Order: sequence, then structure tokens, then C-alpha cells
Amino acid sequence: METRAEIVKAGVLCSAGNVSLSSISTPTEPAADPILSPLRHLDANEISARVRREVRNREVHLPPVSTYRWWARRTESVNGSIIDAVSRDHSGRMVVSDPFAGGGVIPLAAVMRGHKVYAQDLNPWAATGLAAMLGLPDPDDLRAGIAALTQRVVTPVQAAYGTLLSDGSLGQISHTFRVAVGNCSACGVSQKLFPHALVSLLSRVERNKPEAFLACPNGHLFKGVRTGLQKCLTCSAATDPSAAYTPRRIVTCPCGRQDRLEARASGGFDWEVVLVERAGNGRRELGLPTAGELDAARAEYAHPTRNLGTIPVGQETSVLLRHGFTQWEDLYPRRQRAMVEKLLQLTEECSKDPAVVAALRLAVLGSTEMAGHLSRWDRYYLKSYESMAGHRFNFTTLAAEPNVWGTTVSGRGTTLRRLIQLVKAAEWLQQKTSRRLHVQGPLAAASASVQPLIGEDVDGNPLDRPDALVVVGSSQRQLLPSGSVDLVLTDPPYHDDVHYGELSLPLQAWAGLSQPDLTADAVVNRVTGQLVADGSYEALLASIFRESTRLLRDDGHLIFSYANRDPRAWVQLFEALQSAGLRAAGCTIVHSENETDHAKRGVRACTLDLLLDLVPLSSLPLSQHQPTQEPGAEQEFLAVVASYALRIGELSGTWHDDFMTEASDTEFLRPQARAKKVPQQ
Repeated sequence: METRAEIVKAGVLCSAGNVSLSSISTPTEPAADPILSPLRHLDANEISARVRREVRNREVHLPPVSTYRWWARRTESVNGSIIDAVSRDHSGRMVVSDPFAGGGVIPLAAVMRGHKVYAQDLNPWAATGLAAMLGLPDPDDLRAGIAALTQRVVTPVQAAYGTLLSDGSLGQISHTFRVAVGNCSACGVSQKLFPHALVSLLSRVERNKPEAFLACPNGHLFKGVRTGLQKCLTCSAATDPSAAYTPRRIVTCPCGRQDRLEARASGGFDWEVVLVERAGNGRRELGLPTAGELDAARAEYAHPTRNLGTIPVGQETSVLLRHGFTQWEDLYPRRQRAMVEKLLQLTEECSKDPAVVAALRLAVLGSTEMAGHLSRWDRYYLKSYESMAGHRFNFTTLAAEPNVWGTTVSGRGTTLRRLIQLVKAAEWLQQKTSRRLHVQGPLAAASASVQPLIGEDVDGNPLDRPDALVVVGSSQRQLLPSGSVDLVLTDPPYHDDVHYGELSLPLQAWAGLSQPDLTADAVVNRVTGQLVADGSYEALLASIFRESTRLLRDDGHLIFSYANRDPRAWVQLFEALQSAGLRAAGCTIVHSENETDHAKRGVRACTLDLLLDLVPLSSLPLSQHQPTQEPGAEQEFLAVVASYALRIGELSGTWHDDFMTEASDTEFLRPQARAKKVPQQ
């Protein structure tokens, strides 16, 4: 029988030399049973139905994912079903490895089923958050830590956000609204850059009340109604509530000069407080700021000390740099920075349990995604959006600074809301696992190799190994010994779709985490040139897949989901898998995304995933599992993709050209002009 090294070596030579798999033979051995794909156990329709329910409210179905911010998480419905399918062919506890752990859904799905987990990610924010999520403390211990923190924040929170409601009762500022102010490049006149005449309704749109705050063309804010022309109470200017003042990021000065917003930003924006939202007594109200509220917003009493570092040039950070932000602290008003620093200081005093402190700290750090100079206000539904919503950094000229601690009435993404979710997550995890998990890490990828996560000592006693081992660093080097993993289940980066590294940089800065080497990130960045060179994305993935294959037991499988509209991404993926010494054992198609998401409405976005099952190259026969053909444009496209995916290990000749032609000719990709383009930032 061939050794794993010999099999992989033979497979790589096969891929490189276009040699048929049939040439790898061991005629002296008896015929072996064919390798069967665990995907044969999956009911794609049933899984897709579960996915549709899960993606509509992930935090309800999988509460621990709210522990830390991540983008483009896959679902537990898919990954849990895959783990269950593999378990049907495997008796006992398994070791599940995820070399692109990211949002942690796969490790979470594995530990909740009692399996051991090896999870690795290049991004230190992901690794830190994952370790904290899996290692959540006992809910009662967490409640005690939250109570201690709550007692300590009363005085600083009241000083920063205390106010009076319109009826004279006590309340707090829940949001402070600032408008960007910039000078015209022609006449030099200072201008408030409201994006729309309708700044905000006074109540949610479904209540059908017309009262609103409006901005006139001269930048004055006043109360009016959103129906019909309104007269500014300051300058009497006619104001159309439906008017847009910065269409296509262009602002027009009263002198007639038109400037792009980035041109105005070159002289630096001032951010003027124009509106506040107050909360208390179970209600919320919008109003013009009082003198006291303006003083609190300026936060002269607060002295933030952290230098969060320089914003680097990148595909997503470019929108920040174009609009005048150069340091990460520029994204945050002075008061917000000071309150985050104060809360981080207080968390250290609230428990002697490091896991409790880590959880409290993560809740505070998570609140920084609501950066007060980037968070966009939904003027119809009266809520703010995080500064990197929609997998992009926002830029808005009307930004909402949140109350960092939060109120019980309003405020998304606040520390208080996150703490409440942490308790729910801890309760859910305890219910699923019946105990507190033993989590080790994050260890550095440069650390010494570790023992297997399942095994026995010389006396036959089980090794005392963690339930989950978390590693930070490039998965080109993984710490487990060869042949110690039953299942590699992962979700590799989707070419150039989401730049996780850039989007997490402000969170990393606040957490004091060192910035990873982004050149090792398996994602194409067209601004920096990272992995744009021919074959570099492919070579990096191949290196990681090859290392993951080394970990697999002889009967192990590497399974992952992938989605992309770009046929070139699939070409590079297939070449990477083949050069890593893998061959396809099967594939299937499942629903993966919420097609009702704002970013996916009216466009040909991917809502399906192709699940790929691969095994190391060998002479063993295969009985491949093939997907069922369903109607639909995306299904037709993925059927073409699947037909080539099932040839991984034997792809040769001009297959690239053939695939590109067939894929590009599907309705899902043709014609491109009919697909709605994503607006430029």
C-alpha cells in the first residue's frame, strides 16, 4: 500500500504532467471498496429550507456568532449537516479542522456535536474572537461580571450622555448626529453637506406620520413634514423633502461650483453637531441639541490617549483615504474614543476569571464598529448602521455617533446590547455542550507542533487535550501532526469578494492586535496588487490545501463550500486543489444566502453554494456523488461548474478555455450588461 507522501507526490506529478489517474495502480493488491462521498447522505432541499430560515436571523438560530463581528459567515445548517453526514460513515468522536476559520461557524458546529476542533486563521481579530466565543464562561459568572461593569459605568456614562427629555424627565443621549462641513473650492464658503433634504423622520415610516427634520438648501435644519414643499424657518428657502444634495458624491455650492466630496475633503471636514436622539422612560425622541448636549458632545473633559495607527492603502480603505481620514482614530469623535478607553479599563476590574474579562472586553471592542464619523443613519427606520456594512467601509456626510454603553430603548451595536447577547450565547453553548469547553489559544502558527487532539498515552489512557485548539497565522503551516484529522471542513476566501483583513483593521487597532501580513491573505486586492499576479492566489490556496491534506487520516475528507460569479476564480480554485494532490469524490448544490438582503435585491448575486468533497490522490476507486440538476439560471451555471469540479485530479489540456466558454455562455452570466452594477464608493 502506498504511503500518504507517495500518494500525494504521485498526485502532484499526475497534475503537473497531465497523466491519467489510471496510470497509478497497484495490481498486486486485491480490489478495494470504492471511496464514497459523505455528501450522498445530504438532503439538499431540506438543508436549503433550513438555510433560508437561519439566514433571516442568524443570532436567533446561532447566538454565539454575535460574540464578534465577521463578514460573509456561512451557515450552521450547511456545515452542521456535513459534519453529521461524515459522522454516519465514522464511528466515535472526530477531529474537525478549519484552516480558514473566520467567523467560527464550522468550529462551533463541530464542538456543539461533541467533536474536537482545530481552527486556524491568518486574521488575529478572527482568532481572538473565535477563542473567546468557544471559551465563553458559565452564564452566571458572566452575569456577575456584567453586573460589576454596570455598577462601574454609571458615573462616566451619565457624565458623557446624561440629559433631560422634552418633558423634563431624566434620560440619555442615544445618538449624536454630525454633518460634514467643507469649503467650496471656488468661493471658499463653508457649507453643511447634508446628503438629503429629509434628514430623519420623527417616527418609523410604518407609523405613517409625516413629521420630520429637514435641511434646507442653505444647510439649516428645521422641523417640517415630508409631504410637499416646505419653507425653511431660518432663511425661508423653499425645501423639497425628496431632494438629494450630494447625488453621485457631487455637491453644488450656491455659487454654482460643483465639487466631488473627496475634493471638499482635501481641505479637511469639520463635523458639526446638528441633531440628537434622546432615550428614557421607554421612549425615544429626536431634537435639536441644547447647549449642555453640545458641551458633552465636544467632550472637553475627556482625554483619549490611544493612537490607533495609520490607515493603510487598500481596496476598501481607499474610500476612507479619499475622504480625509488618515488615522484610525479619525473615524471616532473624541467622546466615543474616550468612552471606549474607559470601558476597556473597567473590564479588567470586573472578574478574576480571564474568560469573563475576555468576553466583556470583546463586547466593548465590538462597539467600535459603530464609528461615529462613518455610521449611517436610516432616516426612515431610525437606526444606525455599522461603519463597514455591506462588506464595505461606509462614508456618509451625516454620521451618527452612538452612546458607547447604550440605552435600553434604542441603539444598535452598543456595549450593553452586546453584553445581553453574550449571556444568550453562553446559555446556548452550555445547553448544547453541557459543560464549559476547554479552549487553548490563540497559539501562533510559528509555535512548536502539538500532540493529536484525540489519542491515548502509552498506558491506554485518553490524552488530556483541549476541545478546541485555536491558531493565528497563515495556514500554510498547521500545528497538528500528519494523519490526525478526520475531516477538513472549511470556507476558503472567495477570490476578491470580501476583504476581511481590511474591514477588521479598526477592530484590530482597538484590540491592540498586531496587523497580519496581508500578503499571506488568500484574497485578491486590486488596489495594492496583492495576489493579482498570475497564479499567486492559486499558489497560496494550493499551499494551504496541501498542508491541510497532510493532516488527513487515510479515510479523511476535505469538504468546503464555494460561490463566485467569476469563472476565473473557479479555474484558480480547481488548479489549486489539483496541485495540492486532491481529487473530487463528489459535490452538491445548496442554498446559502438570504436573497432578500438589500445588497442582493435586483442583482444576479450568488445565493447558492457548491459543496465540494475531495480526497487525497490514490489508486483507490471512487464512486462520485453528483448534484441533482434543478431549474434556474444559477443552478445551470453551477451545473457547468460541477461538471468540471468532478474532474479535479484529472483536469488536463485546454480545460480552462472550455470551462470559461461554457460558464460564460450560461444565462446567469450572460449578458453582463443586464446585471446591476455595484455603485462606486
